[in-house]
Amino acid sequence: MKRLVCLAPLLLILIAPVYGQEQNPNAYVTITGNSIAHFQANFATWEFPSLPANDVYIWGADSAPCRYFLQTNAGGVPLLLYYVPAQTTVAVLIDSTNDIQTGVPLTQHMACIEQTISILLTRNPGIKIVVANTPPMTQWDPCTSSDRDYSIVQAIEAYNSAYADPVTGLQALYPNNVRVADVFTLNADSDGWGLPSDLTGPCGIHPGQEFQWSSSWQHFALPYELLVM
Repeated sequence: MKRLVCLAPLLLILIAPVYGQEQNPNAYVTITGNSIAHFQANFATWEFPSLPANDVYIWGADSAPCRYFLQTNAGGVPLLLYYVPAQTTVAVLIDSTNDIQTGVPLTQHMACIEQTISILLTRNPGIKIVVANTPPMTQWDPCTSSDRDYSIVQAIEAYNSAYADPVTGLQALYPNNVRVADVFTLNADSDGWGLPSDLTGPCGIHPGQEFQWSSSWQHFALPYELLVM
């Protein structure tokens, strides 16, 4: 029986947001990243009902790894700055699942996330950034009709521990701007695999179907909604 290392520090991050519990009427919220972000494109009024829908921008890129958003156009502008509009006051990044899927080493992924944060802070030093940690995946992969290898659970554990490290983690490095949203714990079983009832979308990775609000999406979004507002 394999055991998963306790991720209690992530829960502490979740229940100690610095942005306040009341919705800021002047907020402009962006959610971006991989397909988990993309699938939420029309969820603005469900996720942030007290904000005007025009003040919530949700979009992502299917199958995109972290490094995708660091690519630049001919003018040297990173794609990230198109996915996160300049008026954004709070950005939510969902940006690690495909790095797990493709075996990106932890150090390389962390360097990418830190560069992502730095690009946003360079443009707007006052922006608040909520980085979702890596959600679990179901053991059974319905897209391949096979069980995933347990190394997936171990890789997710390593990523999430690095995000939450009290000395070198993202919140420690950027204490005034960054918080980590724990989307793992609420959706994982005790063995580290994702709960099928919470990951009802494609391939046992997505919390629900594309553009279809559901109780599983509501459950998934809660950790970063609390940190945003």
